[in-house]
Amino acid sequence: MRSQKVIKNPPEFCIDCGACTKHCEFLTKYDINLLDFSKRKDLAFNCFLCDKCYAVCPKDISGNEIALKHREQIKKPFRYLNFLKSPYLYANNSAKKSRELVFFGCNFPGFLPRTTRKIIEIFEPLGIDFSIDCCGKPLFEGQGQFDRTKAHLNELFAAKGVETLILACPNCYHFLKDKIDIKIKTLYEKFEEFGLNHEIKEEAHMFYPCPERIHKPIFETFKKYVPNYKTSFTDVNCCGLGGLAKSNEPQIAADYPQKLKDKNLPNLYTYCATCCGNFAKNGVQNIKHIATVMTDVNESPNTNYFKNVLSLKFYKRNRK
Repeated sequence: MRSQKVIKNPPEFCIDCGACTKHCEFLTKYDINLLDFSKRKDLAFNCFLCDKCYAVCPKDISGNEIALKHREQIKKPFRYLNFLKSPYLYANNSAKKSRELVFFGCNFPGFLPRTTRKIIEIFEPLGIDFSIDCCGKPLFEGQGQFDRTKAHLNELFAAKGVETLILACPNCYHFLKDKIDIKIKTLYEKFEEFGLNHEIKEEAHMFYPCPERIHKPIFETFKKYVPNYKTSFTDVNCCGLGGLAKSNEPQIAADYPQKLKDKNLPNLYTYCATCCGNFAKNGVQNIKHIATVMTDVNESPNTNYFKNVLSLKFYKRNRK
């Protein structure tokens, strides 16, 4: 795997080496490579979009890009997803002016409600407001649509006078970084300013979320505080919720958490709330989110998702 990858080539560059198939359960199941996949529009929603194929491809071909191009042409309706995310049903925004804004996304409050509240309590006295909202990634992956969400977010940020967005979710971070014009910052960079980051001394078996498959800019912002981290899950491509593929590939989706359980390692860490919550729902033990440890909340993933997001939808800000 070459960390300097920046270009994604068309599938016609394929040399039929088999590396992508070898490292992807989805491609293995259908006995295809990325060139074959580019001709299989019927499998557009069977790909988890983890891009492990791109990581191992000597010709820098991305299955993620192939799948998204297929999906653009199919235009699957995803009626429930539209109802839930456009606009986000459990959003919590305010008209308060805030030059910096903590953007939690959807799943962080859903799986880490106590940590969400603690972060709000830390930032609120400093005049930093928060937003619980959808970044637009799920609908973009389903239908290629982002214009409506982009307009909503730009209107929100402009009305609040936001200059810097502090992102708690790696999916939001990587999705929005080249789609909005304001400065972005990771939650851990802001923690660093407040002196909240502290050393995790135990051996930490790190699970990297899909968007940090190649480059790891978020991990780099707190890496020095996890000196004993171990890259222990190179054979686990996804938590099982990536790419809207779970309904089409339930067995593959279930196999990913099972691989973590089979390893039977202590002290599992990630910095993606979606991964954290899905692993917990599938019986993975000892899974910890970096943010909950850094804030000393030490919250186990809470799987009462809808109860949590509903509660935080009505979270009251301090009026002062």
